[in-house]
Amino acid sequence: MSITPNVRRDAAPGVRAVSLAERMLSGGASCSLTAWRLDSCYDLVAHGMTTDGEIVVALRPPSECPLTTLPAGVGTEVRLDLLRHSRDIVLNVVASSCHLLGVMTLLEEQAVARMVAGGEFPERIAELTRLPGTRVGRVVTDRILVHDHSGLTPVPWHALESDLPAFPRDDFAVHDVVVSLGQCVLKRWCCGVRLGLLPGAAEVRPSGGQVCQHVLDRVFCVDVDRSGVTLMHIGAEETATVFVEFASCPTSLPSLEQTVADVANAA
Repeated sequence: MSITPNVRRDAAPGVRAVSLAERMLSGGASCSLTAWRLDSCYDLVAHGMTTDGEIVVALRPPSECPLTTLPAGVGTEVRLDLLRHSRDIVLNVVASSCHLLGVMTLLEEQAVARMVAGGEFPERIAELTRLPGTRVGRVVTDRILVHDHSGLTPVPWHALESDLPAFPRDDFAVHDVVVSLGQCVLKRWCCGVRLGLLPGAAEVRPSGGQVCQHVLDRVFCVDVDRSGVTLMHIGAEETATVFVEFASCPTSLPSLEQTVADVANAA
């Protein structure tokens, strides 16, 4: 994949980029796979991380696809593209994405059975292995490109091998913690970041075209992460995407509730 000029190369990735990469690779995103050497592309691929921290994918290629007959243990170059959407039922936007080039090696059936028995696969991968024709592959890469509203950040693989603080995996539950604060509080957060009163960053762009009344002057929660909350405030003339940074990483729903309450009190 070509590297665009706005990729930040001058510093190690921050917690935000590493956390986004880990969450998306762990299954918190939709995944497509392209094996260009084999002229094969799959739009919906189950993926996740093993208990040893390796990327695995599961797919059921059609009989005419080269991946059906590719021997286990033979590597082939692949590209993974992962998209993470907001959990808001009113406004569906892409919260972030990540992309990687790597080598996928299909696993022997005996190895798959052993890993399923040992509980090493994510639940979705383990479920698919019960279906006939499912092939499971291990993907090895040296870095991931993370794209969010702040730009494009390269994350080296070794950054994902370090322990990250625990974070709730129920995306809808963490989303509800933030939106339950109400529009007035979230608008104060957006204003606070834009005025420099709260830590974070803001990107403002023209709204473009006619804005629908049901989203006008509303703040939507785009994503909630270990490092903070991404909000989108849609106005008639401009739309602000605002990242509100947490002082510390919440590790559970109760600690997230306390963290957002602290931010609300500071706004």
